[in-house]
Amino acid sequence: MSVIAPVDVHDDTALKAWYAVEAASMAFDRPYASHRTFEALANSVRVPHDHGRRVLLAAKEQGETIGIAELDLPEEERSHVVELGIHVLPVHRWRGVGTELWRAADDVRRTSGRTLTTAEVTIPPKSSLAFARALGFKSVRREDHLAADLPLPHKPFNVLGYEILMWEDRTPEDLLAQFVGLRNQMGKEMPGKSEDDVVAHTADRIRSAEKSTARSYDRITAAAREILTGELVGYSVIFLAHGSVEAIQDDTFVKTAHRGHKLGLALKVATLAAVQRDHPERTSIHTWTDPSNDVMQRINKQFGFRKIELMHEVQRTDRW
Repeated sequence: MSVIAPVDVHDDTALKAWYAVEAASMAFDRPYASHRTFEALANSVRVPHDHGRRVLLAAKEQGETIGIAELDLPEEERSHVVELGIHVLPVHRWRGVGTELWRAADDVRRTSGRTLTTAEVTIPPKSSLAFARALGFKSVRREDHLAADLPLPHKPFNVLGYEILMWEDRTPEDLLAQFVGLRNQMGKEMPGKSEDDVVAHTADRIRSAEKSTARSYDRITAAAREILTGELVGYSVIFLAHGSVEAIQDDTFVKTAHRGHKLGLALKVATLAAVQRDHPERTSIHTWTDPSNDVMQRINKQFGFRKIELMHEVQRTDRW
């Protein structure tokens, strides 16, 4: 039986052993997956977060870390939620280690007074979804994980009546209020998004996220502004992990009244052009899109994105 205990995140040896299990597990099952850097992990657990905390657990046998769990415990309107991830070294699977980690993680959930556990599992492997279902989780949302090779041939273009604004990392002060509104509208309209995923963005939250993200990632943002009114009507964001050759395409959103002008395409092209100009070391880009989001699926296909995984968001509710 494994010994499961919290990880001292300031102990480099312990944290690197934890990270090595995550890396080995992902490499075995998901050879094309995007894996965070060790720097990103260390910064996320060692620097206090304004809106929650993170707990790492390790399962050990004879001093070797063979399985891990990660619990993200957000606060404020999501203070009832635990976001959970579990990995076990391939050679130690099917011996109950994952179940032991789940029980230890669920003890943390109960102690923290939370009632909803969420996790992301991918296909392949199919066993991850079967494991989650065996623990009582239900799939509530799906996203295609897509990837494309860089560089891409697309060049920036103008859309009549609009201009594309660009910035890195920190949102300009004069655009912040409108950008907050766009982020909140995106949360409300995102296909397949559940109420438990929606966070009310504020200027303070945006600034806090920018500060914490900048420790491990560069961020490139493009925003579409209607020239006549000065209104921000859409945006697209790409993250670039320090020390990586990957780019991560995050949100792309256009307000309903301004769709049909190829603004989503223009925004994605603008951010990609900036990546290829200023970060030529990036060799691939990853994104996640709801299978039912036909417009974004078509745009992604134009860029040459290919589907490499299907992600399920799964949930389990435990009432007191």
